[in-house]
Amino acid sequence: MRKILFATVSILLVSACVHAEASPSKVIVRVILVDKDLNQKPVPHIAIVLTSDSSNPSPPQEVKTDFAGNAEFQAPPGKYRLATPAGVDYQGRNFIWDMEINVSAGACIVDLSNDNARIADSLPVEDSRKVDDLTQMFKKYQNSAVTVWSEIGSGTGFIADSAGLVMTNQHVIGPSELISIQFDARTKVAAKVLAVDPERDVAVLYADLSAFPAAIPAPIAGAHAGRELAVEGERVFTIGSPLGLKKIITSGIVSKVEAHAIISDVNVNHGNSGGPLFNSQGLVIGITTFLLPTPNGPSISGVIRIDHALPMLAVARKKMKDVPLPSARLLPVEPIDPYPLSALKEVMKSTRIDRRPYVLTMGGFDVGLITPVLKYKLQEEVDVTAQSEKGRRTRHSHESERADFEPLQDMHEWDEYTGEFKPILLIQAAPQLREPLMSTLARQAVSSTGYYTPAAHLKFKADFYRMKLFCGAKEVEPIQPGKIATLANTHTAFVNVTDATYIGIYSYPPDAISTSCGRVRLELYSEKQPNHPEIKELDEKTVLRISRDFQPYFASQKDAAASQ
Repeated sequence: MRKILFATVSILLVSACVHAEASPSKVIVRVILVDKDLNQKPVPHIAIVLTSDSSNPSPPQEVKTDFAGNAEFQAPPGKYRLATPAGVDYQGRNFIWDMEINVSAGACIVDLSNDNARIADSLPVEDSRKVDDLTQMFKKYQNSAVTVWSEIGSGTGFIADSAGLVMTNQHVIGPSELISIQFDARTKVAAKVLAVDPERDVAVLYADLSAFPAAIPAPIAGAHAGRELAVEGERVFTIGSPLGLKKIITSGIVSKVEAHAIISDVNVNHGNSGGPLFNSQGLVIGITTFLLPTPNGPSISGVIRIDHALPMLAVARKKMKDVPLPSARLLPVEPIDPYPLSALKEVMKSTRIDRRPYVLTMGGFDVGLITPVLKYKLQEEVDVTAQSEKGRRTRHSHESERADFEPLQDMHEWDEYTGEFKPILLIQAAPQLREPLMSTLARQAVSSTGYYTPAAHLKFKADFYRMKLFCGAKEVEPIQPGKIATLANTHTAFVNVTDATYIGIYSYPPDAISTSCGRVRLELYSEKQPNHPEIKELDEKTVLRISRDFQPYFASQKDAAASQ
């Protein structure tokens, strides 16, 4: 019965021209669709175009249907093409009409229906997400921002010249002798310093951009009379590498434009230093540099005006003519794939970890070999100890707000997403404290008189300079060589310490220490003796332990390759 009704309705909705002798000619179009329940649904606001053929030339006409699905044209008699360019989506299908009609003197009525439409499945619903100009500019200029690595840490820089000049903050590179820039997760090359201005905190680096063809220079705002770099209230954004992440956009507004700096509420974290600040026109107007903490609410960011940094760019352009271009050889980078979390959690089922294979002494240094397994185990032990102490205090009390207190649990979850337990080997070399001979003799002299024994005056034995790791006869290139300045300032009845030094922290690939190496040798150099290292060959137990810690990672790599 439903099929008969559907056919009946369809017959009523065929194209028909009613001839009349009156003129002018009128073309009435009715657009009506029939739904699954055989209900007639007028189609409002659909565009209809009437175009005459070449034998009867006249301008095309376009009208839209009214709420009743009707549209009307005035046209001289002749042959025409009637079409709906966009069509209409209805009940998961797209209806579009394109047909020839004959218009004679009088009125011509054309019905557009299911029967004479070209029908196709509807296209996916377009994403309603709004993308503004800042998003488009981020996509355009993200390859102008780079991560700057030095021995003292990392920051952000931006390509200021297609010849290979990169601008950043001077404090990002500091006194480092080893500098590199990283374009993306896989591409890192060496860089060298061409110009620095410690007073303005500006540095210009030189690198070979050919290793990353997608690299583009950021457009820098020029000095134009009567035109400000930015105005108060203008929306700005920066591209940086905060918190170890890559290519992150943060936006804000300009709070104040000063003679030497731009003050903004754009969020600047550790790692954003040296990044470009873009104005609403997509031009670099400054270098993100410092934070101004506020008593209440978020901090305010300070930005060096680009016009105060440009003189260093000019100096670098002159120097680069006499300086060879650094090598475009790709440097080691951190593995992209994470260490399998399931393997780390399996560690907690084992007995208390034996730390001895991970710790050794070399001359005046204490050395730690830190794998993801050791790091996870030690951090979990801290949590267990803290929870045990808390439980001991509240065992007979109802004052605790949470019986399932798990310190740092939220941080653990964040670590999993940011790759805190990365498949890398960290080697840390910390100078030891010692008491100088004269201090020892003085204390012994005072003690022999019968008075109390004075506190020992301790100093660091050495200052870390660099390290080398050898797998067999081959030196292993580090992913990132690092030095951290540390200050010891302790005064008690037994010890007096006021001294500063550098601790070395180098990151290496997961296969840096392996049983396949045969012999593994570590060399440590101090600033006092930069050419005479402390040398130690790692024992078999240590090599085996480090090698086993990375086996789950290599197994996961094989499984992933086999599944492809």
